[in-house]
Formats: sequence, structure tokens, C-alpha cells
Amino acid sequence: MNHTEEIIKIIGSPFIAAQAKVTDETLERIYHQAFSDRVALLYLELHRKESWSDFLENKYQALNDRRHKTLDVIASLGTTLNELAVKDYAIFKSLKPYPATPNDTDVIIFGDKTTFKMAITSLYNENYFFHEWAPMQTTLIHPKGKGKIGKGKKGGTYYIDMYSDISTDYFLYIDKRSLLPHIETRIINGKEIQNVRKEIELAIILFHNVFPERTFQLEHFYMPLYHLQEKDFDVEVMLNFVRDQKLSRALSTNLTLVEHMHKEIFGFVPERIIYILDQIGRNLPELDRFIAKGQTTPYLISPTTFWRTFIDKIFDPAAFRSLISQGVHMLNPIFFIDVMQSLKRRFSERGTYHLE
Repeated sequence: MNHTEEIIKIIGSPFIAAQAKVTDETLERIYHQAFSDRVALLYLELHRKESWSDFLENKYQALNDRRHKTLDVIASLGTTLNELAVKDYAIFKSLKPYPATPNDTDVIIFGDKTTFKMAITSLYNENYFFHEWAPMQTTLIHPKGKGKIGKGKKGGTYYIDMYSDISTDYFLYIDKRSLLPHIETRIINGKEIQNVRKEIELAIILFHNVFPERTFQLEHFYMPLYHLQEKDFDVEVMLNFVRDQKLSRALSTNLTLVEHMHKEIFGFVPERIIYILDQIGRNLPELDRFIAKGQTTPYLISPTTFWRTFIDKIFDPAAFRSLISQGVHMLNPIFFIDVMQSLKRRFSERGTYHLE
């Protein structure tokens, strides 16, 4: 039994009521792998007990503290944006259907560049401060993060990615205008925030891990399972968005792996997964590759699926227009080298999508 199968058996499935009994030694041994698969807090939450080891309790307390501080950052940010009358925003990709510790909080600002700059300036005036810049995004640090951050997104919690467009460099992989019908108000820590509804969030996350990140982790096994187990999750809303935004191959890739793994380990496949895959098709070549590589996670998705997903996406008019902009900017030698280095990292053995 490989480590991926072992972690899945420890966590179980939201479609199964029974909970496996696991020793402290097993939970300790598997911790670092579960962390790299972005499900450490989930399995610790499920198996926490008064009598377990100090190692497990310390890890649980650290991750749970990080989780609650992240939720506090989200609530605080939403409150600040509301008070600043920045109405054209939505948080996305940041709230999970189970206990989790994301690296950052993602926020899309609707409207033009002037609106985006005004939102950033307003947050600077509220003691948020600059961390990193990318062509369509500025990373800020929450005021409580002063002195608690590091290179990249070390430690997570306080990093806020402010997007003017949902893109990698200048290439738009989601047209932000398509999100406007899907914004809802949610209550986080007693505060109202604007968030993208979960059906759309799941579609975006299961695209993003294929393009541009090319990494399938157990996070991408459990997110669809937990969401699809929810009775109020509207599959048709997700499928309509996926078709409109040309995300079908990415969704198919993820759910083909989920279908196979759930069948192998639990002996059945949830009906909603079968229904979705019957609608959009299965990525069987990727599944064959996954099996050949030992069915372990994190799994680097094949270059073939990566590039075919990209080609699918450029049939979206907004994405195609942005590709032209990307090409123009790559005439700049410095930017060209930066893009090539980024691609090299994405196609390395380790990839780039890691919890920090």
C-alpha cells in the first residue's frame, strides 16, 4: 500500500459513515506526506482524541491556529473592503469545505485598472503592505502579518493575492466577468464577505491545478468529494460554467483520477462523479499515466494534458485576446526569460504547487 492510499484510508470518504481506527504511530508517520498533500489538518481533525501523543496535538494546534487566523484575515479583509465601499470584489479559492490551511487569500477586483489601483491604495491606507507583484496581481500582507512572513508565502495565513484579472502573467485563464452572476454573501467569523459560490470555485480550483500548476494532490481528491456530497451543490451550475469557460478537460482530468481512486479504495464511485464524467468525458490517457507512475500524490499532470488544456482555453475569446498581449510582452527579453524560468519550474520533477 503506497502512502497516498494509506492517507485516503485514514481520512476515509465523505460518502462513507465508517471511520477507520488508526494508531498514533501511523498518524505521526504519515504527517509530513499529508501536509505536502494539503490535507494534514483534515486527517488530524478527524482522528483527534484526548489521549494521543504530544507530537500530534502540537501539530494539530499549530495548523488549527493557522486555519482560524486565516479565516480572521478573510473576515477582516472583507469587512475592510465593505467599509471602504469597494463593492466590486469577491474572495475565491480560499474557503474549503473541510478544515484546511491555504497559503493565501485570493481576491478578484471587478472593474477597470483604475478601480483596482484605488482598492490597493485604500488597503495601503489601512496598514496593509506590499509583498510581491505580478502582471495581473499584487500580493499584500495583512496588518497582523508584520514580522511573521517570509520568502514566497512561508507560513501562509497573512498573504492576500489581489487580482485585477485571473491570469498567469498576462494570459487570462478565467474571464472575471463570468463570475459576476455567481457572487454571494457569506458570513465568516460573524462578518459579511463577498465570495464566489462554491460550484464556480471548485471549477476554478480544478482548472488551476492543471493549468498553470500541473499538480494533483489529495486536496484535489477531497475537495470535489466534500462538495459533491453536499445536497445544495448544484452540479448543473458548475457544468454550465465549465463549458462556457472551456474548462472541461481540466475538470475531466481531476475527476477521472478521483473516480478511479475512490473505486479502487472504497469499492464504488459516487453517482454525481459518474454523472459529471458522463457529461464531459474521461481523460483515460492521464489515468493510464497515473497508474503507471504508481498512483501516488502529489502527482505531476502530463505535459500533454497541460498543453491541451491551454489550447482548449484559447478558444475563449477573452483568453485569446490576452494571449496576444502575452506575446507582445514576451518581446521584452527580461520578461521572456522570466516566463521560460517559470515554465522550467512547472515542468521540473517537483513542480511549483506546494503548501508553505
